[in-house]
Amino acid sequence: MSLIVDDAVLTFPDGAQARPEPHRFADVDSAGFLRLVLGYRMGVPMSNSNDPGAALPGRTDAIAASGPGAAVTPDQAKPVSDFRNLLPGDLVFFDFDADRRMDHGGIYLGLDDDGHRRFVSSRSTADGPTMGDTGGTSLLDDGGYYARGFRAVKRL
Repeated sequence: MSLIVDDAVLTFPDGAQARPEPHRFADVDSAGFLRLVLGYRMGVPMSNSNDPGAALPGRTDAIAASGPGAAVTPDQAKPVSDFRNLLPGDLVFFDFDADRRMDHGGIYLGLDDDGHRRFVSSRSTADGPTMGDTGGTSLLDDGGYYARGFRAVKRL
């Protein structure tokens, strides 16, 4: 998918247009990060809507609920504690409030040098993707912020 950027207006291939919020211009949120990696780099079709289908929707909650791929661990409204089925490259989703919609997404990387399950994502506290621990540890199994919000896994 190629975007034409002119005076901060994004024009999608189907002609739809959108203007980013000024404080978000040049940022990549977690859905944007997943779309950059999966859509732009891996060729998974992308959509400019959040409708179900074979294309990647625009929001993290829509990618988790109805985007392409198969649920490895569906959302059970509690932190994921069984990591046996995780494979590097799986999409991991997080819910941090009571609305039962995924607030954040990332990509599982596997075990780090200390034996912890690490993921990569893009956060508002960092300029772009981070596999570091800015804004909370990037671990699924340490009991930290992201581990407590870890709710679902999807595999393409």
